[in-house]
Amino acid sequence: MNVNEKLKRNISISYLYNFLFQLNITSAIWVLYLSFKGMSLIEIGFLESIYHITGVLFELPTGAIADVYGKKFSIITGRIVSVISGILIITSNSFWGFGLSFILSAASMNLNSGAGEALIYDSLKELGEEERYKKIWGNLAFIMSIGQGIAVLLGGILSDIKFLYAYILGMIIHTVALIVACKFNEPTVRKKQEEKKQENLILYQVLISAKVLKTRKVVLYLILFSALVGSLQTTVFFYSQQYFSNMSYSKTAIAIICAASSFIEAISSKYAYKLENLLKLKGTLISVSLINIFSLIGLALAKELAVVFFMSASITGGLAYTIFSDYINSRIPSEYRATILSFDSFCFSMFMISVFPVFGLLAEKIGFTITFGIMALSYIPAMTFLLLKLRKYKSREKVRGIENDRISFE
Repeated sequence: MNVNEKLKRNISISYLYNFLFQLNITSAIWVLYLSFKGMSLIEIGFLESIYHITGVLFELPTGAIADVYGKKFSIITGRIVSVISGILIITSNSFWGFGLSFILSAASMNLNSGAGEALIYDSLKELGEEERYKKIWGNLAFIMSIGQGIAVLLGGILSDIKFLYAYILGMIIHTVALIVACKFNEPTVRKKQEEKKQENLILYQVLISAKVLKTRKVVLYLILFSALVGSLQTTVFFYSQQYFSNMSYSKTAIAIICAASSFIEAISSKYAYKLENLLKLKGTLISVSLINIFSLIGLALAKELAVVFFMSASITGGLAYTIFSDYINSRIPSEYRATILSFDSFCFSMFMISVFPVFGLLAEKIGFTITFGIMALSYIPAMTFLLLKLRKYKSREKVRGIENDRISFE
């Protein structure tokens, strides 16, 4: 098999791998599981903070590891760590036991976050087919959302029987994903000779990646906007498990709601490129912002329509995930791609460290509906600020004539 055939094979392998990666059986029940194990909402919020603090500490170094030692190496290592994390969460019964499991789970995600996306883009770039990325990533996002939908449905049904069954099935899926990851082929990324001589390659990788972000402010603010949207949706998705449980929904019913949400996200992912072609970046950003704020206000003011507003928030998940990925990837060099994409996850973790425990604390003290309203009011100025910054630096890109330019430091 020649090099081009191997790189093309990466795309088909990615479809299967990412489906298994998102077939996370416990994604819609872990809050309920920890509650069942005796954790309070505040403790659950702090456990999620531990997860994201780990993400902040490990994200950039693991992205640099992927750029220096290989995306395939990083992905495989991440899957091994995820299996260990799964064993711990099954066997633990204390806050600190769960905390260690969350640390390892975060590390596994760090190792995968920038590497998986970079491997796909660099494979297409080496083939000279970068223009296909938006559509391929949309298809991948569609498959991942379908996987997530199936996972939450199975997880909810199994947890209604016994939580342990769901977690054991999750372990089996992690193991199969590890086997599939071994089939990837590493794209060739050529670095400058002087970079190869650096003694501390990982630190050097992070520093040069920071230089890239300083040069391309549009990338920086797109990453911040993406992380903000992601933190909003993740918080709503996970805490809504308990919110719906408090409204007397069964675990199976909650799983069906979450599965339907994932299917809506899947459809929006698949056709995101068509909407972006129609609205362009500015229109897409404004649409994503308005739908998210509208959904939060709806969750706060119309409890009887909570499921509808929960579903509406899912639309923007698929749009943002696909469109932002293409814009960001098209503006960064391959040799620093995984590191810079890891910065996206780093920013997401920073938002989650503050948002998730505060939401849990407020929800426990004053209730979910008021907390959703506070969240909506808090996000309005943050999103407005980022939109203004993006407008400013996007205009400078056009003036300088470098819009959609694939920059390189070679």
